[in-house]
Amino acid sequence: MMRIRRIDLCDARLFWDVQKQLDTESKFMMLEPEERRFDFSRTIGRISRFDFLVGADVDGKFVGFLSAKRGNANRIRNTAYVVVGIIEEFQHQGIGSQLFEELERWAKEKAVKRLELTVMINNYAAIALFQKHGFTIEGVRREAVCVDGKYIDEFYMSKILD
Repeated sequence: MMRIRRIDLCDARLFWDVQKQLDTESKFMMLEPEERRFDFSRTIGRISRFDFLVGADVDGKFVGFLSAKRGNANRIRNTAYVVVGIIEEFQHQGIGSQLFEELERWAKEKAVKRLELTVMINNYAAIALFQKHGFTIEGVRREAVCVDGKYIDEFYMSKILD
């Protein structure tokens, strides 16, 4: 059984573990595996800084997350930057859609007008998920990411909420 739930400070190790697994199995996450080292206080700090952070739990196993961080200044408090990651084995099972549905509920409740994210242009599954949930491509960040010595463009995507 799958459920989406808030991630809180007592989930620090679970949150770190899923991020580490994503770093290891995917070239689409920002960090390379050796860049992420467990530091309890740093992980707690990261969890505390998110305005919205939920995880996907499948039969008691933490398998993914979605975070959103609002702008700090008053003029951009209506905007939230989104990051999502789902362990490979659990992708294409509707988890991403459920995470984005929770995000949108939160955003509307908090008067967030704009959701935004970046995605490598070769991450076709993620782009399809984002478009399915109403995100559109606004622009291209040329040679924004270097993976295995190759520079990759990123799409800048957003969704404007009614």
